Amino acid sequence: MSRITVWSTPGSKARLHASERCSRVRSGVLTASELPLSAVVERMCPRCAEFGQWARPGTGLGIFLEALTGMGLLYELGRYAGPDEDTRTDEEVRQTAALLNRPSRNVPEDEPDGSAEEDEEDEDDWRQMREARDERTLVFGQWREAAASLHRAFGLLAPFPWLKPWAGPLLGQKASYIALLQQQAGQLVRRDALVVAACAGAMNTPDLLPEDPALAALGPSAKVASDLASLWERWSGRAAGSWEHPREQDYVAHYLADGMRGRRKGREAVLGHGKQLVSAWTAEAEAAASGQREERILVARLPERFALRRSDRDKSYRHELSEWELGVLVCWGMEADWERLTVTLRVPEPVAVRLLSPGSNLSCRTPEEAAAEPVAVPEQLVEPGVFDDGPVGERRPVTAGHLRALRTISREADQLYLVLSTANGPEVIPLSVLEQRVKAGGRYIIVATAGDLPERILPKWREQTTQTDSPESGSLWPPRIHDSKDPDFARHLSAAEGEQVVARLIRGSHWETGAALRSLSLARGVTDLRALEGTYNERGRRRGVFPYNVWHGLLAMETLRLAPFRPVSEDRSRGGSGLPLGVLARVQLYTTDAAGRYQGRAHSPGCTHQRGDRGLTRDYDLVTVEEMVRAESFDPCGKCGGYATRRLTEAQVAYYRAAHRVHEIAGRVRRAAENREWAGDCTSLVAEVKTWSDKDAVDEWFETEEQAARWHQAMRELSRTAQQLQ
Repeated sequence: MSRITVWSTPGSKARLHASERCSRVRSGVLTASELPLSAVVERMCPRCAEFGQWARPGTGLGIFLEALTGMGLLYELGRYAGPDEDTRTDEEVRQTAALLNRPSRNVPEDEPDGSAEEDEEDEDDWRQMREARDERTLVFGQWREAAASLHRAFGLLAPFPWLKPWAGPLLGQKASYIALLQQQAGQLVRRDALVVAACAGAMNTPDLLPEDPALAALGPSAKVASDLASLWERWSGRAAGSWEHPREQDYVAHYLADGMRGRRKGREAVLGHGKQLVSAWTAEAEAAASGQREERILVARLPERFALRRSDRDKSYRHELSEWELGVLVCWGMEADWERLTVTLRVPEPVAVRLLSPGSNLSCRTPEEAAAEPVAVPEQLVEPGVFDDGPVGERRPVTAGHLRALRTISREADQLYLVLSTANGPEVIPLSVLEQRVKAGGRYIIVATAGDLPERILPKWREQTTQTDSPESGSLWPPRIHDSKDPDFARHLSAAEGEQVVARLIRGSHWETGAALRSLSLARGVTDLRALEGTYNERGRRRGVFPYNVWHGLLAMETLRLAPFRPVSEDRSRGGSGLPLGVLARVQLYTTDAAGRYQGRAHSPGCTHQRGDRGLTRDYDLVTVEEMVRAESFDPCGKCGGYATRRLTEAQVAYYRAAHRVHEIAGRVRRAAENREWAGDCTSLVAEVKTWSDKDAVDEWFETEEQAARWHQAMRELSRTAQQLQ
């Protein structure tokens, strides 16, 4: 039985709280305890029960409670379960339908000032019509929201099939209420208007004849042709996509004369010609819709976006259903499977032709085609032992179904995962990579997520960010130190400094900073940081696996000074000291163009010249310091240096500092030898050189005997030359 950590005040009947910071904790000393789930349910604080985090995130129990509480399954089952105070009565719907079906007077939406004043009765008519249209929009909105809520309830219930007998009656109530709202919405739309609109949408672009003398006031023939094409697109778009009958779109004729002053010569002729065109197009659509039509049965699949919450939808998104498509669904929908977002329609032939056209946002098929599609058999998706519920030795491999359920339910699914497989051993990978590998047949066990890391292993960011040497105001970045003798030289490149940079950038709540540092700790185990690019939503926007500022903990958005490692050259101003790269050889550098293959200069992911999304993606090049030293075609940006450096370990920082100190001393010695003079005492310098030959440091800095030998040789030559100059 799973055990839950809870807090309570003294007393056998005291409420249990999922958090010690619950707003309903009144007074008294809180005591933490671990109790079985069965003992927690009855005594849990109502607020914590609904919105609290009972179990550890990422565990099977945690995923189940996240799906059930908050804005999860219980919330969705309680919404749109039956008529409430917002539901219109049948009489109210009939009155609204009578107003909508009444002929209305069409006027341009942007009628200019100075038009004839309407009498009070006409103003009342227009006000009533606007209110009726608003009522129709509200009823359609209720129907759509109710259907979307039912679909989300099915999605949250799918990973837990053992809950279906309990949830079945509640789902049935929601389905009945959706049918009531559909019946009400169907009364507020005329079917004949939808058929004519379907015919309008199927019309080809007519011959617009820009040479007509009545249009001479518009200007040159090219402008006339453009204005006529714009009029046609405006009329066809509104006539084909609206609930209204296409004849209600006659007002668009006024757009042809848009911009012409009221008394300008020729305006009336232009307006009259526009009205004739619109009337002719409307008559053509009505003629195409007249007569008896056969009916066809289609199965329409709604886009997944239909089921998004209102706050998550973007009206400008191209897959948003039009008014006409929503009207078709409520008027001719016979059966609906809201779990799979499919609606069976019996529609007239013109409507069927329009639905089967490439421009429809409803994916429609015949019943035979729909029946031929395989039906996915649900599996036991969330169960103990798959996620981190128990010992690692008892875990079971994760399946594609488990990961789908995790994405559907968990708000924090997109993060880093420590996984284990016999093929690759332990790895840190994002969820998107894990999904690809499991889909390809890989067998992986989830060991932990970034959110599971205990705070005890995180850096002491609370104390260190408030130290006097940490930037508290102004720049958040450490100062650049150019003197290689300074013990803090190159500190800004270190992994330790990266931790503090992240803590400063995400200074705020405990949870935010702790979560960022947990992600940083796991991300350091990733071999290629480009794998952390995350996923993309349907609008092409990147969903990162951690806050962007974590990138500053992984990368120093600047270049390394590589002069000490370049070959010795006769040109003293450009030559190096020929030191071995040692532990710096495989330090990773990320750039947009390592080999000069593309037009323009190379940039780092943090460069201000990089527009749009930031952070690494697969489009970046990965090179090592060893490759960069030999690069001949690399053309760096003058602002960012061309690449970002993966932050250095303590050993790498120590060697980088020592190499720069040697390079600086070698330059002084070389200049002194050329000038046959020496300024200063060389005793301390020789002693410093000897410390760099210490065996422990050399063993840590170099991986091969050849590199260590080159270093020792350089130290001997430097020490000998310095002693000769004393």
